[in-house]
Amino acid sequence: MILTVHTAFGLIALVAGALNLVSQKGTSRHRLIGWIYAGSMAGLIGTSFAIFELFGDFGPFHAMSLVSGGTLALALYFPMRRSRYDNWLEHHYMWITWSYVGLVMATGSHLFQYGPPGWPSWARAALYWGLPCAVGAALIFGRRSTMLSRVSAEKTEEGTL
Repeated sequence: MILTVHTAFGLIALVAGALNLVSQKGTSRHRLIGWIYAGSMAGLIGTSFAIFELFGDFGPFHAMSLVSGGTLALALYFPMRRSRYDNWLEHHYMWITWSYVGLVMATGSHLFQYGPPGWPSWARAALYWGLPCAVGAALIFGRRSTMLSRVSAEKTEEGTL
């Protein structure tokens, strides 16, 4: 049962995160979908600590859940405390996008055993972890100024985010 709930949270987070990555930023829809993403990620992280099938105890995936919780917490902290930080938007952008990249990489962990037949472990690791990390980093840093200037322009036009 816990695996089903964990998987449901993961699927919701994947869809909500993807929607927010491609949608207009700063709107009420963006914030609603963002809270859906955050809630499903919190559920995903929380349920991960009830799964012990792989190692029988606390394992490396639990440690990564702690990292994931940290990136999510920081992604939420900066917009919630935006009056304290002039650059809150850049912090939010960086932490939330890395949170999503981590989610995609964690999803790859679940697919690891179903990799291309005959591929060695290192090649599967490159496919499921290396590729999402490299593509994510290229997109995050390559689109950072475009995304931030677009949001800043919307912020100026609307008066607030």
